[in-house]
Amino acid sequence: MPLIIGRQSSHYTRVVRMLAIELGLDCALRPIHDLLSEDPATFGGNPALKLPALRLDDGAVVWGSGNACRALARLAEGGEARVFWPEQARTPLPMNAHELVAHAMAMEVEVVFHEIVAARPPDAASRKRRASLVGSLAWLDGHLAEIRAGFHEGVLPLFELQLFALLEHLPFRNPMDMQGWPALRGFVEEWRQRPSAQATPYRFDAPAE
Repeated sequence: MPLIIGRQSSHYTRVVRMLAIELGLDCALRPIHDLLSEDPATFGGNPALKLPALRLDDGAVVWGSGNACRALARLAEGGEARVFWPEQARTPLPMNAHELVAHAMAMEVEVVFHEIVAARPPDAASRKRRASLVGSLAWLDGHLAEIRAGFHEGVLPLFELQLFALLEHLPFRNPMDMQGWPALRGFVEEWRQRPSAQATPYRFDAPAE
């Protein structure tokens, strides 16, 4: 079966795992234990030393959550047509929504690594990163109903998978006050009911033996 190379604590990895479940695909997971490794083999051969990667049954490997999602969709019957992809956005609102959710996912990684993992004191750069993350989430909260109304009925937006994975990552790694974002809170509660969400809770992988 396809092998996802990533971490159960990663929102990028969770997007891939959730999409596989949504498409009815069985995938295995190989945890990446050493995020500081400088060996591309740790990351499925990715020279950028980033996760996740997806190894297909024929041994081919694709890097990055977007490519992994696309490759998985091609394995499922009608899979590509069942997903609303970022490039299908044709008007400014959904185009900007996809831009901001991708940016917020990346910024969340920066905030966690610099503020929480490295425990660096606040500086101008860290304050801007957090302001950028908060501003992106506030915009998404204010426009979420209109964004979702623009997706075709019966099609799974990759945007929603990404947004849910990001929002659930906040209390796990970067607690934030979401009381002022009622649309986002309601969205999370809705998505938590899906089997793909319940099967992929965030947790830290067991140490390598």
